Amino acid sequence: MNNVVKVRIFGKDYLLNTEETETYAVRLATMLNQKLEKMTKGASSISKLDAAALVALDCADEAFKASANIENIRTQIKKYADEASKANAAAEELQKENKALKDRVAQLEKEVEVRKALSGGSKK
Repeated sequence: MNNVVKVRIFGKDYLLNTEETETYAVRLATMLNQKLEKMTKGASSISKLDAAALVALDCADEAFKASANIENIRTQIKKYADEASKANAAAEELQKENKALKDRVAQLEKEVEVRKALSGGSKK
């Protein structure tokens, strides 16, 4: 769903056709205005175009770093998921081994009982 949102950036009104909400678009425009004001504050010789270009470069830098950070997080999550999968497989294998050992202990205990019964019967 497209929304038409009016925003003011650096003293000029723009109509944006966006899929985002009005609140989001206004928040972006506000952030951009703050960056532009910071860029031009105390610099009387910088043009609006130069300020816009420098702010765009700054925003691109932030987006690139965020993208790289997200990729690092994805890689880390994949590594953790692989490790968890291996740990789960190892745990299942150990559970099978534990069950087999318990079954073997139960079998040996029965054999001991049988042998006790047999040896006790032969002593009489």
